[in-house]
Amino acid sequence: MSSTDGSDDRSLRASDDERAETAQQLTEAVGAGRLTLTEFTDRVDAAYQAVTRGELAELVTDLPAAPSNLPAEPAEPANETKRRWKIAIMGGSDYKGRWQVPRKSGYFALMGGSTIDLREATLPGREIEIVLVSIMGGSDVIVPRGVRVVVDSTDFMGGNTVKVDEDAEMPNAPVIRIRTYSFMGGNDIKHPKPKKNWLAHWHRDPQ
Repeated sequence: MSSTDGSDDRSLRASDDERAETAQQLTEAVGAGRLTLTEFTDRVDAAYQAVTRGELAELVTDLPAAPSNLPAEPAEPANETKRRWKIAIMGGSDYKGRWQVPRKSGYFALMGGSTIDLREATLPGREIEIVLVSIMGGSDVIVPRGVRVVVDSTDFMGGNTVKVDEDAEMPNAPVIRIRTYSFMGGNDIKHPKPKKNWLAHWHRDPQ
């Protein structure tokens, strides 16, 4: 992170430009697959709440410095232009943990469906596209808060349940485009459930 006045004093208060610069570096890191989506949203949220330059520096200390002339979007390899399909017939699979999401992927569900958990996923770029085809079934897509989600659906005797908080979208956040085609079925696209504070619950006054 560069300093606007030539000082490297980490105790100095951060400026809005420095917060935005850190957020941009985090955006480039998630697009390069260095951060998961959850790590990105957590760190960007912390960046915009940071008070000092030291707090900002801690958020990018494990990331390479991003050159200012970096292109807005890395060139897409030829093998990333084809969509990768997963098939679920009367069953399904769970895609979760730290896994590499293809730039373009598709999930076909016939009387079944899959769970596509993107919280700890890494991306090949700043934008991915997912196609969901559901026939008498459907899939669950879990996206972390702060990521931009764009849903385009075509449904017949079915539909999707979309529960995402658009107000929580982070500046310059990665984009997840989801196209759905459903026949007598549908998909759930949602944020993860908030974690319960068990410690607070345990110490809660019974009265």
